[in-house]
Amino acid sequence: MVQFNGTWHDLPLRLASASILILICATCIYAGGQLFTFFIILLVGVMHWELGKMLTPMSRQALWFSAFLSSAVSFYLLISNNYIYSFLVLFLNFYFQRYFFHHNRTFGGLYSLALIICGVIFYDVRIELGVFHTLWLIGIVVITDTAGYITGRLVGGPKVLPRVSPNKTWSGVLSGWLAAGIFAWVFQGVIMPQNLFIVFVAFSIILSVAAQIGDLIQSHLKRISNVKDSSNLLPGHGGFMDRFDGFIGATFVIGFLFEWII
Repeated sequence: MVQFNGTWHDLPLRLASASILILICATCIYAGGQLFTFFIILLVGVMHWELGKMLTPMSRQALWFSAFLSSAVSFYLLISNNYIYSFLVLFLNFYFQRYFFHHNRTFGGLYSLALIICGVIFYDVRIELGVFHTLWLIGIVVITDTAGYITGRLVGGPKVLPRVSPNKTWSGVLSGWLAAGIFAWVFQGVIMPQNLFIVFVAFSIILSVAAQIGDLIQSHLKRISNVKDSSNLLPGHGGFMDRFDGFIGATFVIGFLFEWII
């Protein structure tokens, strides 16, 4: 039997929980429709439960209020085409989320908005652009994180922002960009014409950078909350926020350019 010690001691557990998570996500994304809608709402709610747990550790009610409110807001945004009411609902979410959180309230409220908005953007990518664009977005984030994790463990070296994310190294960051570029090069023929090859690869690397920024922001949130992981819901990974933090940054970039993409 293969033994995993030292640096790689958590690898089997990470692979097992990641495989289950990938299977669930792939099923919901491929199915689309109501199942995918429920998946997005549930995911936003779970991450708000973790957010409330970090920012209001002494309360057993606040994290559930945060989860239920964010789920309701996400549901409304997914079915509404009224921009004025949608903006008002987001403002009310920000106001009440700040009330639920007991420390770092403004930062937590803004992060709450980011989670909800990115959930809606990700939903739009799947519904408006289709499965292949969704797989491309997921692939960029996953390959960036995986390359950074492996290279950071194997090579190590200088840290990027040790006070924010003590494990993130420059070798991992650069390998994430390289891996994203190679992935885009391989994936390019599926969703983009050949004459946009350079633009597509460059945009994929930008998404990789955005994913790493999303990871750093979430690391900062954990540091100011004095926790190692957002929760223990995903064995070997921490919580859902720990796994999906890169999507927050990447989907924001997609959201800014969404109209241009389609």
